[in-house]
Order: sequence, then C-alpha cells, then structure tokens
Amino acid sequence: MMTSTPNVVVKNMFTPSFKNLNHMYKTKSQVHDSTMNMFDYYANEKKKAFFMLDYFSGKIGKDKEMNIMFENGEYATKDEIEKRKKQYEKYIENSNIYKLVISFPENYLEENVYIKKFEKDLAKHIIPMFLKKCGFDDIKNMSYQFSLHTNTDNLHFHLSFTEKKPNYKRTSNKELVYRHAGKLDQKELGFLKNEIEHYIHKEKVFTPLLEETNKEIEELKKYFNPKEKNFLLNDKKDILLEEKIIRLGELINEKRENKNQRIKYNSIKNKEIRDLTQEIKRTIFSKKDTELYNDYQEFKNNLNEINKYFTEVAKSNHSEVVDDSFIKSKKKYFDNYVLNAIVNYASNKKITDNKIIQEIVYRDYKSNKNKSRFSILKNYLSSSTRTNKFKNQYKIKQAVKSINDELEEAEKEFEKLFKNDKEYS
Repeated sequence: MMTSTPNVVVKNMFTPSFKNLNHMYKTKSQVHDSTMNMFDYYANEKKKAFFMLDYFSGKIGKDKEMNIMFENGEYATKDEIEKRKKQYEKYIENSNIYKLVISFPENYLEENVYIKKFEKDLAKHIIPMFLKKCGFDDIKNMSYQFSLHTNTDNLHFHLSFTEKKPNYKRTSNKELVYRHAGKLDQKELGFLKNEIEHYIHKEKVFTPLLEETNKEIEELKKYFNPKEKNFLLNDKKDILLEEKIIRLGELINEKRENKNQRIKYNSIKNKEIRDLTQEIKRTIFSKKDTELYNDYQEFKNNLNEINKYFTEVAKSNHSEVVDDSFIKSKKKYFDNYVLNAIVNYASNKKITDNKIIQEIVYRDYKSNKNKSRFSILKNYLSSSTRTNKFKNQYKIKQAVKSINDELEEAEKEFEKLFKNDKEYS
C-alpha cells in the first residue's frame, strides 16, 4: 500500500562548474566558496550521530574522525578533508558539484537498519550503482562524500559528488564528456530512493525470495545437464524434436571453425542457427503437464512475487520507477544456460539415419507386437492419414534409400531391438 508520506525523500541541487556558471552562481568565487563551505557544513560535529558503543568506548569527543564519509566507507580525518578541498579546487573548473539531501520519516532509519553498516553499504554499493544509473562511466573517476545529520527529528544524509575527469557517457557516441546538466531527473532520483528502500527491507522479504528463485534455477538447469537423469535434449520419444536438433547440429558444424571449442549462443551470428535454437527451446517449454513445465511455472511465479516486491518498494516512495533489472537478469541467465546447452548438445550429437528409423520401428512395435517391420515402415511412409503419423516423410524416405546397400546390417539391428524387447518382457 502507498504510504501517506514517502519513506525516502531525495532533494537535488547543484553548484555549477566555472565553465557552467548560471544565474545563481555568476562568479567563480561564488562557486569556490560554496564548494569549500560544503565540506565544513557536512563535517559539523554538532550534527553527528553518536552511538552507545562510542559512549562506552570513550570515543566521543576524542576521535580524530570527522562527521563525513568518503568512497571507502570510512570517516575522514581533518587532514583528509583539507586534502580533498584542494582536489575540489581543481575539479570545479570543469565539473558540476551535485548535491543531494536524503531524508527519512522520524525513527524510520533507526528502527530498520544498523546505521553504521548502512553508511558503509551506502558508500561502497548503493552510491556507485546510483552514479552508474546517472550515466557516469568509471566510478574510479568520481569523487563523492556524504554525512549523516541528526539535528532534526528526521535523520538525513547530505551527499555530493563530482567528476575527476570527463566521465559522462553521451548517448550519441562513446565519447566521455563532463556532464553539463546539473539537475538529476526523476528516474535517476527514483532509482536511488528505491535502492535505499530495497536495502532496508531486503533481508525480511527479498532475500527469502532470492534464495527460493536460485534453488528453482538450479533445479531447472538439471533438465539440460547431460549428467543428470532427467536430461531433456536426449528424448528419443520426440522424433520431431530429434530432427530439429540433428538439423541444428549440421548447421553449426558447417559454420564452426574450431570443433573442440565450447559454443556460446550469444556469439552466434547466423540467423538460421539462432532461430532454430530458439524454436527448439520453445518446443521444449511448450509441453504442458510435464515436470519441466510445472517447475518453470514455479520459477515464473517466484519472479512475479519479486516484481510485486519491487513495485511495493516504488509505491512506498511515491515513485513510478520500478526496477525490473533483477528479474531480467535472472531470466537472461537461465535462457542463456538453456540456449548454450542446446547448441552444444546439437553440435556433438551423433545420430545416424539408421538409428532414427530403428526408433520409429521400435516405438510402433511396442504398441503392437503383431506388426512386421515391413508393415510398420509402410505405415509410416504411406500417404494414408494417421493421427500419430510422422510428418517428415521425405526425410524418412531418404534415410531408407541411403541404407539400401546395408539392408542386411540394418535387419540385424532391427532383430536386436525386437529381441531385447522380448527378453525384457
């Protein structure tokens, strides 16, 4: 349910670079003073959050660390802050200083997270993801710092960041430039709010769903692992699927240069191979009332639950930005596993036409043991209608034709099949 007030509120402002002056900052001295004062304001000792551990350890008032945290997730010393000020005197020549205030309802943060751990994760994980979302290329070329202030009923963070060198990805080409726009858009701010809200609640809700999803993926992968008993691609009962796999293997081996190297589906450029692989995948997953089908439905249902979770995260922040990247990544991971399994199995598959014909005869023979080999093959190759008739008549006719010179050997093989079946009975 959407709350009356959002759980995470983010406000955005900026100080322009010397090359990007505006109506609020008309001179370089204004930009310089605003930037230097920012560090003093962030590090204000009177606004620092104190913890019981600090009280009992006697750290309060004695530690050299200031109330400002850098990229490494550690509080900075006075000397480190002074060093950073000098760095920013250089950065502000070309780069905007982006400034955000992140605030929470009264007691919300204290009741849901261990603040010191949250600060470290904010520095080392959440902010880097956010900067990537904003279009910055290399996090190592970004400088950022933040501070938690407790001088109001609502705990809030002050966060600022800038580019050390051109680091913004233009959409038109791969050239890196300084970001000109100082204002962050709602998608970028919504992403940050949702990541913070996700962090706060993930252990209670998301982590169990993630664990279940990962288990389901591992179970589904077994259907495509040749070492498992329920390996699907070697299903001799499905003649049509078998034909598609054989055809795929022929196409792959025509195009391959290195026969021993494992194939990656995403590296295949040939459209016919890609389309046929996708067709085989659809065929396998279209069979209802199978173990695979049921397990795959469980997997999709779990992803739907995760989607509901992220939707609720967005609603709690009054945000229209719903992050579906996790769901897409899980789908992509499993799809790639299946597609890779199909192309590699097909490329190594050694099935002769003899074996296909043997399988047809063997299946029909088991259903009616009074039939002769001749009547079975005639039935399959005749033009008369059959509900279970093998549709690729031409391929079977060609297969029979190709073994005319080896009929005696084929007959012996057929006899073995019938003999084995009788012994089994």
